[in-house]
Amino acid sequence: MGGGGGGRGRSRTQRKHFKQSRENVWKRPKSDPSSEDNNNNNNNNNNGNDNRDPHWQPFATQNPAFDEYYKGQGIVSEEEWDSFMEVLRKPLPAAFRINSSSQFCDDIRSQLENEFMKSLQSEVTNGEEDAIRPLPWYPENLAWHSNFSRMQLRKNQTLEKFHEFLKLENEIGNITRQEAVSMVPPLFLDVCPDHFVLDSKQFTVH
Repeated sequence: MGGGGGGRGRSRTQRKHFKQSRENVWKRPKSDPSSEDNNNNNNNNNNGNDNRDPHWQPFATQNPAFDEYYKGQGIVSEEEWDSFMEVLRKPLPAAFRINSSSQFCDDIRSQLENEFMKSLQSEVTNGEEDAIRPLPWYPENLAWHSNFSRMQLRKNQTLEKFHEFLKLENEIGNITRQEAVSMVPPLFLDVCPDHFVLDSKQFTVH
């Protein structure tokens, strides 16, 4: 009897100490040296076999096998091939859609039109381009195009407010970050009130 009770007591004590010693790594400051030490230790434990670069690297856009295959399909003429590949290698522009079913739809559109369109324009290297703009073919200025790449949004401090705005509104469902081409099909679907849409596009046509 006594031995069993002692075991339960030790178990409770161990759980208590375990909870007290646990560290919430998500709340640790980014500059916490212990975090860097752990990363260095992990790298040292790899015995030099890990050659990964911790810095962001652009995606590779050159692939001889890809070029050879699609050139053989005759998709475009020989004269147009270089121009065709140049377009394919350009990064897709960032785009997002305001969800019309959100109660904050008008507020978000107003903030984009009256605040961000003006404040972000200074960050565009080509003065003839708009920093952000509504897609002209999408109704009611509910879909937007950004001339900033995802890397620019993450790295540029001036764009930080806009980046945080996009992340927050996306997380709570007020906007959807989506390629512009994915917004096209619902516009031609001609959905009627008595139809059922079993697809994520139902949010677009709401």
